[in-house]
Amino acid sequence: MGWSMTKPKRKKRLKKPVPSDEFRNIKGAKRERMIAERKARKLTQAQLGKMVGCSGVMIGAIESGRSNPGLEISLQLKIVLETPLFELFPDL
Repeated sequence: MGWSMTKPKRKKRLKKPVPSDEFRNIKGAKRERMIAERKARKLTQAQLGKMVGCSGVMIGAIESGRSNPGLEISLQLKIVLETPLFELFPDL
């Protein structure tokens, strides 16, 4: 007999490769000015996060464009980095 009581195995779907790098970061462009200002002051993401009142992971997400900062974090970044908001976040 060819009958079985088990479920048939599903075939795994292969992930399609991304054709180019322009689709890797859909939510926003990198904030090069923010990165440059942070590095000019020789701060790590964790140090800047502590000064601003958030985590270093959040600073990394803001710099890469995966996350947009809230009003409070934006104002603290403006004060700490001494740079206008429109220069820090030109893509907002």
